[in-house]
Amino acid sequence: MSYVDIEIPDALKTKALDVIKTVVEKQGRIKKGMNETTKAIERGIAKLVVIAADISPAEIVMHLPAIATEKKVPYVFVSTKAELGKAAQINIPCSALAVTQVPKEAEADLKDIVKKVAALRK
Repeated sequence: MSYVDIEIPDALKTKALDVIKTVVEKQGRIKKGMNETTKAIERGIAKLVVIAADISPAEIVMHLPAIATEKKVPYVFVSTKAELGKAAQINIPCSALAVTQVPKEAEADLKDIVKKVAALRK
């Protein structure tokens, strides 16, 4: 059983990864890893959750879409944990991350991603 509940277009995946890079470069805040992402969602500080689609076993991140939906936090999937780690500028693969503080340079792009994801879910 897969935890990926929606097919995200490649252009939107790329935009999400670009927003993560901008957030990191412009001193925004992200929470890296499944545990930190879960805490950010539960505490209500996550603005966007990004989950890798190649996690094995799937049970590791399977709860994230459910709690993100419950807390009304938008989430997207990217293809690999390697590209998610690279976007977050860490030297290891990353299963999931949450954007918690968005610099001015990334606000418009983040709003665009949230709007497009909401349209895909309808």
